[in-house]
Amino acid sequence: MKPALLANTLEEMIRETKKGHLDWLIELQSTDGLSDSLKHRIVEDDKEWIVDECFISFFCKFRGKDYLMITYEHIKRCGDQVRSDNLVFMPPLNVRYFDVGILSPYIVDANAVLLDRFHQLWMLVMDSYKNKDGHVTMKMFDPYD
Repeated sequence: MKPALLANTLEEMIRETKKGHLDWLIELQSTDGLSDSLKHRIVEDDKEWIVDECFISFFCKFRGKDYLMITYEHIKRCGDQVRSDNLVFMPPLNVRYFDVGILSPYIVDANAVLLDRFHQLWMLVMDSYKNKDGHVTMKMFDPYD
């Protein structure tokens, strides 16, 4: 799917979610809450960077069609410097792995607008989940299992 079309679809999904018309299954795997001693480290530019990774799987039925979208964020920290890369995937329903190599054939060329729509959707589903309105189911996975 082209980024502009997906961004427009996400905009519609956001509107329908706000109206309470969409139910979401969110699956999350992140190293964010782990101790830095457990995180992967890399050396770039003669500096050691601590790496965080976050996968978020968004699944819903929209207009009679199943949508599975997975976002990936790779965050490197060195002191007060932070660098981040983001990827978006739209795999078939049977490919629900949190592995960039497995997901790579299903990559969507993400731009700033598309990433912003995913951020808006994330904030919206998190609010819905916190409010326990019944429209969001959340599953969290340990990154080291």
